[in-house]
Amino acid sequence: MLYPIKPTEVEMFESENNIKLPEDYKAFLTLHNGARIYELIDDDSVNIGGGLHLFSLNEVKEAQELEIIGEQGIPIGHLLEDCFLILDKEKLKVEDPNYLQILEFTELSSLNLNFEIFLDRYIISQGVPFWSWPIYTAENYYRTR
Repeated sequence: MLYPIKPTEVEMFESENNIKLPEDYKAFLTLHNGARIYELIDDDSVNIGGGLHLFSLNEVKEAQELEIIGEQGIPIGHLLEDCFLILDKEKLKVEDPNYLQILEFTELSSLNLNFEIFLDRYIISQGVPFWSWPIYTAENYYRTR
């Protein structure tokens, strides 16, 4: 079971990585510190496909060491078996609200979303890959609500 973390732990991570995490993602970490959503679990409690695994802060640190991700960004989750959810470091530095990316195998593509919108859509779509629905971006989403 994952437990929320303290804001000081997030601040320490930011300091160690010389990056400012987005406010919506920091709020998630301090409330939940990871989650598993819509995973297909067998009788032995093993994920046998699909779903979203949002990493705890410790799992983020471990995933940063994976060679496949390298300098791409900060991995915050694993979904659809072979994809990683990535915070784009360059977009975070310039405070671009569309900082979320997906790494499918070796191809990195922008989702044009922030963490809050991604999680909201993922839950609403019940785990269906919705990123092909480019109706809103992190810039226009809040103006049209």
